[in-house]
Amino acid sequence: MRDLPAASGKLEYRTFGKTGLKISKVGFGGWQAGMSAWGHDYTDRDARDAIITAHENGINFFDTAEAYGSGMSEKILGESLKGRDAVIATKLAGYNSSGVEKSIERSIRNLGRTIDLYQVHWVPSFYTNLRKLFRTIENSVKAGKIQHIGVSNFPLGYLEMAQNFMEREEIVSDQVQYSIVHREAEIELLQYCRRNRIELIAWSPLARGELTGRYFNSRMPFTLSRSLNKFTSGRTLSQPLKGYLKEQSVSLGVSIPALAIRYIVSKGILPIPGAKNPLQARQNSEAMDAYIPEETFSGIDSLSMQYATGSLKLLIPRAIPNTLLKIVMSRSI
Repeated sequence: MRDLPAASGKLEYRTFGKTGLKISKVGFGGWQAGMSAWGHDYTDRDARDAIITAHENGINFFDTAEAYGSGMSEKILGESLKGRDAVIATKLAGYNSSGVEKSIERSIRNLGRTIDLYQVHWVPSFYTNLRKLFRTIENSVKAGKIQHIGVSNFPLGYLEMAQNFMEREEIVSDQVQYSIVHREAEIELLQYCRRNRIELIAWSPLARGELTGRYFNSRMPFTLSRSLNKFTSGRTLSQPLKGYLKEQSVSLGVSIPALAIRYIVSKGILPIPGAKNPLQARQNSEAMDAYIPEETFSGIDSLSMQYATGSLKLLIPRAIPNTLLKIVMSRSI
């Protein structure tokens, strides 16, 4: 393996909701592993090294999905973390909801281990029996194949519905799009999760690169994943917010991505930024290193209030049949 960035060793840990699992306050999102939707400026080896670097810098929560690269992300994550102590979360593709047992077995084979957190990736189509789906996943907990059950991209009403379908287990988490410029989850969902000790996980905490600061004065390079932004409430940063982030970055000696990640942590939400190479992985873990005063978070809150309106919507319309959705998504993620 190539020389990787040295570990910083300063990451903080906390309990993951009601599960008892101890997790790092910053996780790792594996969407980019094993696929080209994020561009062609990295390889599978880069992705593996990024995962290893993240773990060696203290990150112990890793998220993936069977839909990412048709299982390749799971395989790369499993190979990279083999023999390492980590909490691994993966997701059932909504279009495979009628074959959930096979999906669980396939994910276990890809990862090379049982699953700590198994999430339903999005609210499946109207043609899916949701009660049967969640009862089947419950049986896999009883069988020791998975430890905990979560959901992803479930608005509040559907989260409550999923919980009501459970007989023995509880929904322990909901993973949604959340960042400085995607704050809809605060309107209803965040308060509900806090009251019920349900973990809120933030995917795309850097808004697909918009909050890295690299493209404040230029257009972001095209990638397939970024082209989907318009379907997932894509935003453009306001000039006052850009100016404030730049100013705070300079005055505090903290990177803009670190500000964006720490802002999410300050809300009690778990950010899972991705990384295409070891340097990005180390930078993500180092977001917890620097001191950032509460006034900075208050300033970000105030200048991003325009993004905290409305409520969380369904990621994918439920009228789309599973077969059609599988064809479309297999070509995009």
